[in-house]
Amino acid sequence: MISIYIVDDEPMAIRYLEMLLEASGFPCEIAGTQTNSTRAYYEIRSMHPDIVFTDISMPVMDGLELAEKILKTGDSRVYLLTSYEDFEYAKKGVKIGVSDYLLKNELTEKMLAGILEEAQQELSDQRKQRQMILERNIRDFLLGNSRGGEDHIYEERALQRYALLTFYRPMRFMIEPDPAAEENLSLDTYELGHMDFPKGMRCAAFAQMRNREYCAVVFISESVVDSRRRLFQMADVILSKIAQNSTDWKCIGSDICLHFFELQEQYRELEKRTGYLYAKRDQSIFGMDEITVPDRRESRPEEMVEEIYRLLTDGKHARAAEMSETYFDLCRTYDTQTLYMEHMRSYYQVLRRCTLRDGKGLEHLAISRSYTSYADLERALLNCMELYFEERERTAGLQYSEYVLRAQQFIRREYIRDISVADIAVAAGISEGHLRRLFKQEMNMSVVDYLTEYRISQAKHLLREHIRSASEVWRETGFSSAQYFSYVFKKKEGISPRDYQRRGGNDEVGAEIHGR
Repeated sequence: MISIYIVDDEPMAIRYLEMLLEASGFPCEIAGTQTNSTRAYYEIRSMHPDIVFTDISMPVMDGLELAEKILKTGDSRVYLLTSYEDFEYAKKGVKIGVSDYLLKNELTEKMLAGILEEAQQELSDQRKQRQMILERNIRDFLLGNSRGGEDHIYEERALQRYALLTFYRPMRFMIEPDPAAEENLSLDTYELGHMDFPKGMRCAAFAQMRNREYCAVVFISESVVDSRRRLFQMADVILSKIAQNSTDWKCIGSDICLHFFELQEQYRELEKRTGYLYAKRDQSIFGMDEITVPDRRESRPEEMVEEIYRLLTDGKHARAAEMSETYFDLCRTYDTQTLYMEHMRSYYQVLRRCTLRDGKGLEHLAISRSYTSYADLERALLNCMELYFEERERTAGLQYSEYVLRAQQFIRREYIRDISVADIAVAAGISEGHLRRLFKQEMNMSVVDYLTEYRISQAKHLLREHIRSASEVWRETGFSSAQYFSYVFKKKEGISPRDYQRRGGNDEVGAEIHGR
C-alpha cells in the first residue's frame, strides 16, 4: 500500500485531495497532512512517505523549495500542485527531479488512480534495485571482501550499538543426496527488513547470504537498556513472518557490539555455529553463547561404525542398537549437518553390507527419500536394523530351536507383566523342564537370566532417553518393586539406575542378550 503526505496552506484543498484519493479506489494511506511547509519537511523526513503532493504557492517555503529539500534527503516521489498553469514552474520542477506538475482543477479520480499505479510500479522497481545493491554491499562487508559501497549502511552514533541476527533453515535429511529435491529458498528481504520492530530497534539491512541463510544488521538505539531481550524479540517478529509456510527456521543472535565494524568478526563466529542448528529441536532462537563449536572429538566415527558392523555380523543385537544410539549422539554433538549426513550414509551402507553378505533381499532396508528432522532419520535407520535382525532370525536364525525362538518372542512381548518360567513354557508349547534345558544348551543362560537381561536392557533405554525417571522405570519393565529393580540393576551394571540416568547412559555396557 502506498503512503501519501499532502502539503497545502489551504485546509480545504487538502480535504478535497483526500476525497479524490479515496474515490480513486487505489489502495493507499494518508501518512500525514500539513499546512505549514517547514513543519511538513521535518515530518516527511521522519515518516518517509512514498509520495508527497505539495502546493507550489505557500508562505515561508514554497513547494519548489520543499520539493528540492525532500528529493535531496529522501526517497519520496514529489508531485507539484498548482491552480495556475505556468511553464516556468514545470521547468524548475523537472530540473530538481519532481515526478509531475499537476493542475488542481483538472485532477480526477481516474487521473489519480493512474498516477498512483505508475508510481507504485516505479517505487517497486527502485526498491528492488536498491535492495539488490544493499544486499551485495552488506554481503561483501560481512564476508570481509570490502568495507562497503556507495549504498553502505555504515553509521556510527554516540552510544548506538550493533548486532546481527542470522536466520538459517537446516537442509532436509537425505540418505541419497538429491540436489533437485532441495528447495531454492527466496524470502522478501525488503519486507522482512521493514516490519514493526520493538522500540529502539532498527533493521538497517536484511540480506541473503546463501541459499538457506539470511542475515539482519540491527542498530540499537541508546535508549534501549535491555538490548539482548529486545534483540530476541526482534528475532521472534521476523521468525513469525518467515515461519508462516515452514516452521523449521532457526535464528542465532550475535553479541552486542559498540562499533559497527566489529560486526565482521561477529558474523564469522555466527557462521561457525549455523551448521550445528539442525541438532537443536526444541528451540528456535539462540544467543551465540548457547551454541558451542566442539574443539575435539571423543571418538572416531569411522571406527565406531566398523565396530557396529562387527556387532551386527556377530548377531549382537542389543549391543549394536546401544552403540548405534551412542554413534548418533556423538555425530550430532561434534558434527555439522553436512558431516553428520556423511556419517549417517556410512551407517546405512553398513546395514546394506550386512544384508548383502547374508544373501538377504534389500527390500527391508527401504528408506524414505528425505526426512524433516534427524530424529526421524535415526528412527528409520534403527528400524532398518531391527528389520535386518528379524529377517536374519526368520531365514537363517535356526541357531536356536523353534521352542527357544517362541520363548524369546513371548518374553519380548510380555516382559512388562509378571510372567513365570511356566508361563513362558506354555507360550513356547514345551514343558518347563525341557525349556530350561534348551536355554542352557543353546544360549548358555537360564530362562530367568534371559528375562532379567531383557528387562534391564529396556530399562537402560528408558533411562538413557529420559522417557521415565529412575524411580518409575521398574513399573515399565516388569520388576516387582523399585528396591528389587535397583538391586538387580546395580548388580549387573555396577551403577545405580539414578546414576546411570544422570550420566546419560555413558557407562560400560553389561551382559548382552545373545540373539535378542
